Amino acid sequence: MSLSGSKMEQNDIKTLSTACNNFMLPLYKSLTTNTDSNVVISPLSLHMILSLLSNGAEGSTLNELKSVLHYDDIISVNDEFKALIVLLKDIENIELHIANKVYVQDGFDLMAEFLAICTNIFQSSISRLNFKNNELAVKAINSWVQKATNNKIFDIISSDDIDEDTKIMLINAIYFKSKWLHKFDEMNTVKRKFHISKTETNLVPTMFKTSKYAYGKILAWNTTFIEIPYLNQDIAMIILLPDKEVELHILENNFNWETLANEPRSIDEVALYLPKFKFEITIDLKDTLRKIGLNTIFEDDADFTQISNIPLKVSHALQKIFIEINEEGSEAAATTVVGMRLKRMVTLPMEFVIDRPFMFAIEHKPSRVPLFLGSVRKIEFLQEKDEL
Repeated sequence: MSLSGSKMEQNDIKTLSTACNNFMLPLYKSLTTNTDSNVVISPLSLHMILSLLSNGAEGSTLNELKSVLHYDDIISVNDEFKALIVLLKDIENIELHIANKVYVQDGFDLMAEFLAICTNIFQSSISRLNFKNNELAVKAINSWVQKATNNKIFDIISSDDIDEDTKIMLINAIYFKSKWLHKFDEMNTVKRKFHISKTETNLVPTMFKTSKYAYGKILAWNTTFIEIPYLNQDIAMIILLPDKEVELHILENNFNWETLANEPRSIDEVALYLPKFKFEITIDLKDTLRKIGLNTIFEDDADFTQISNIPLKVSHALQKIFIEINEEGSEAAATTVVGMRLKRMVTLPMEFVIDRPFMFAIEHKPSRVPLFLGSVRKIEFLQEKDEL
């Protein structure tokens, strides 16, 4: 991809990029408040599926969705989503797959215009299901998600998420896998202390690499950050490491994407120590979405008359994330399900040692959209058995 092409495409989706990043902040801060657990979300996945949903809303339901999703013009944002999906699918040297799926109850009619937006804008495939056959419907949906995420996400929904009133399931899946531009040598991976808190430490396998990295310091946040490029440098992992005496939650409270994206970078040789980690998280987003202002979609007076003449409301919103960071690179996947039923310059030290809780993002640089955003508070490592 040429530089000029990247700039052009970034401008083409500027409204969407800004909207998605503004949507991400309250969502992330809500999830990280009063928690001692690891957190990871895919803001893009959730923003995309809720934006699709907004095309079926009217009245106060639509106004609420547009307010929380941070845009006014649905048609323009639809065009930008269409451009972004094409852009992300066309990246070389990595695996990045975005898929949307709509499951509809047999015999339940959807508005033709909404179906056209699903297929033409969001490139969704449409399938009919008999949700009354609970077991078969759950199996079909989970099978699609498993395939769309390259066998990384299993069982996104259970039989409790479907009943005879379920009419539609809107699903987005993102799968990402890439090698590092500067691969870590497995021989240099050793166990090092990771300081979970001032009094608790854990020994975790920590990778080491000396190479040229872009880095910076956000003084207002007392945080240093480093960009770790993937084989295709349009994608990078950003690690944000608070100073030793600064708690992670202070960074999380101050964090905003615009400050990080606009902060100047230096490029120099850095000895990087990066812990390996792998975890899977399932988030029930219903309460979180309510906290950031989405209430009406879950109520009996929700207005989705652009989806169907039959009254509908959102019954649940789930996101499940898998992420793994190792010597080869990164692998991550996310899926979001919405079910509907009847009603930041200072000199960086030579070493960048990630040995305490930190934030991270996997960013698509041309669009300035984070594919994944998270925080690691603890790393659990199970001793692997020697292979015979």
